[in-house]
Amino acid sequence: MLDFDLLRSKLPEHVAKPDPDRFMSDNWLSLDFETTVIDKGDAHNEKNDTVLACWEHADRKMSYAWGGCYEQPALVEAVEKADFLVAHNAKFELKWLQRMGVDISDKLVFDTMIGEYVLGGNQYAFSQLSLENSCQRRWNTGKDKLISTMYKAGVCSNEIPDWMLLKYCIKDVKLTTDLFLAQREELRKTKRLPVMYTRCLATPVLADIERNGMMLDPDGIVAYTEEKEAEYVRAEENMERLTDGINISSPPQLQAHIYDKLGFEEKKDRRGNPIRTAKGARKSDKDTVAALKAKTPEQREFLTAYKHQKALYNELTKYLRKFKECCEEDGGLLTAEFNQTGTRTHRLASNGKKYKTQFQNFPRAYKNKFKARNEGWLVGEGDGAQLEFRVAGHLGRDKQVRYDLDNNVDIHKFTASKLNNCTPEEVTGAQRQAAKADTFKPLYGGQSGSKAQVRYYEAFREKYSGVTAAQKQWINEVLMTKKLVTEWGLTYYWPDTKQDRSGYIKNTTSICNYPVQALATAEIIPVALVYFYHYIKAAGLQMFIVNTIHDSIICELPPEEEAVFHELCRQCLIHEAGGYLDTMYDIDFTIPLGCGVKAAPLWSEGEETVYED
Repeated sequence: MLDFDLLRSKLPEHVAKPDPDRFMSDNWLSLDFETTVIDKGDAHNEKNDTVLACWEHADRKMSYAWGGCYEQPALVEAVEKADFLVAHNAKFELKWLQRMGVDISDKLVFDTMIGEYVLGGNQYAFSQLSLENSCQRRWNTGKDKLISTMYKAGVCSNEIPDWMLLKYCIKDVKLTTDLFLAQREELRKTKRLPVMYTRCLATPVLADIERNGMMLDPDGIVAYTEEKEAEYVRAEENMERLTDGINISSPPQLQAHIYDKLGFEEKKDRRGNPIRTAKGARKSDKDTVAALKAKTPEQREFLTAYKHQKALYNELTKYLRKFKECCEEDGGLLTAEFNQTGTRTHRLASNGKKYKTQFQNFPRAYKNKFKARNEGWLVGEGDGAQLEFRVAGHLGRDKQVRYDLDNNVDIHKFTASKLNNCTPEEVTGAQRQAAKADTFKPLYGGQSGSKAQVRYYEAFREKYSGVTAAQKQWINEVLMTKKLVTEWGLTYYWPDTKQDRSGYIKNTTSICNYPVQALATAEIIPVALVYFYHYIKAAGLQMFIVNTIHDSIICELPPEEEAVFHELCRQCLIHEAGGYLDTMYDIDFTIPLGCGVKAAPLWSEGEETVYED
């Protein structure tokens, strides 16, 4: 058994006693590096090195040092003396500091890219959050255009004249400092400093986790890929038979086949006019074809074959061929970068590195194709049980959600009973499994679909009236003010929200979705991840985190630490997350949190144990 009181005393103070007022300290250090540019200068690529480091203290005194990452003692000393570090896209600098021998796990950062993101809510895409764009929005000033152009053209830092590079780096640090000071005051005045603190707590953790990657099971991947390649060949042969050998990649040939020969009706707009391309051609893109309504046996056979072939092609090109290549070239170690500013909702995103396969949405069928890299170890996963449902119940102060959780009511059976027009007792296992895809759609504003789906959505809204009332309140607030201030302080903006003649309010889906998704996966899970990471280090455990996916934490661990893994999941996903909401946001969470935990030689296999608060 772990003694969490003892372990908490070993955590960095800013983690053990989180307080956003730490950012009001004047003992900060603003920094920036110029590096070689392989893989965009990523410190995890050993072929890269630093060329120049510049840093600025709160007294606005500027320092700099030329040289590689092992030639920066003055910078390391300054970093260790600061209360927190300031940088734009701070994860980049943190990974370089780690290369220099700095223990980044005990560092607090203020990331000005995240600061702009938090202040913007859902207004800015990732490309709008660069230092250049952020400063242009505020002061109509930006970075050195010449050096930026040289970087974009592939020129390396060590090929740029020293005086030009130094001027460029110093300006970047000064801009970052100015942006930090402006953001800090705005975040304080608008009471969003706690949200900023939460985001920045996760930054060093994610920087460290990125080094680990996930390990594919080469035997499983090769066999599964070959099976799918053979299936794809058969699917192509079947399509060739059904279409008399036309080239379905040719729009004119496909259009003639589906509309003229098979007699499909074109999709129409509300006025009954065919929806066509800008040039007036009949549409034949994959989404349009997949959405066509089949009325004859021939049409149904074609659509089934078409969708099957496209799904296999997507599976092979997006995942499996890349996985197989990774196994052949890199022994199966797949890596990605986490993006803290890449979604409108504020949940994490990720970008695949060498093989361009991001880590956030692996199809369930591939999970058991991942293993631990150490012989005999396990892959463990802890996830927030029905997390978004619980969050919605809290936000709506919904007594029925609380009752169903307290009494272990199977909500998927309720879904299946409405979809199949039967009682919950009559629902089969297959019906329950099929219903899962629809269960929580009403939480995200789901209203349209088949008659059975609409019937279920109406039943859900009626049953969980507290959630429904909260969502209506959010919609009305946005309709009047064009923004929504969440319970934890983050503000979302929908300036184009309006009601049409039919009564439909634009942006309804995102207004219903964002608060639920954000509190669950942008607040609760990152907080659990942070404490999980720090407790591992404090306890001196061998296990390590390899990924976090929306509502889960994935680790590799030796079998003798399996019981401890369960303890950590329960402590962090339930108790630490709930306590942090109270401490940081003064939120007394009204719905008990829960978590599901499993560990096995392959990811997502094994028996799950569910823990409740």
